[in-house]
Amino acid sequence: FRWLWDQPDVTCVLSGMNSIAMVEENCRVADEARAHELKPEDRALVERVVAAINAEVKVGCTGCGYCMPCPKGVDIPATFRFYNQMFTEGKASGRNEYFMTVALRREPAFASQCVGCGACEKHCPQALPIREKLKEADRALRPWYYRVAMKVARPFMLK
Repeated sequence: FRWLWDQPDVTCVLSGMNSIAMVEENCRVADEARAHELKPEDRALVERVVAAINAEVKVGCTGCGYCMPCPKGVDIPATFRFYNQMFTEGKASGRNEYFMTVALRREPAFASQCVGCGACEKHCPQALPIREKLKEADRALRPWYYRVAMKVARPFMLK
């Protein structure tokens, strides 16, 4: 909240919350925060943290979903989220989440289903090279042993 209130164009701050503890914490911080109170060293810290995170992110996808629906059923935002997660939280974390979220759907949504039609890229506000990044993501998220595991697990998990 403090960083948001430091932005000159921000007049209202909204926050998503999942628990009473989050509501209480957000109310406390919102009550204490004042516009333009960040010090130069606070701003510098935020910039360092952002730079460190961005250095690990492979695709600058915000998850807006404007690229969807994919005519072939690829879950583009999820693929990019888990691809980035591999490099920000650990390879196993990103791959396991991808496996549980994308591979175990009745209708799978693998990046490998992309046929390169480009419909997604026409709608992407970040002008991302989605087709190219989907290929990279698929190679990273589904090494041969994950492809084998997914092929074996799907019939049992989808009964």
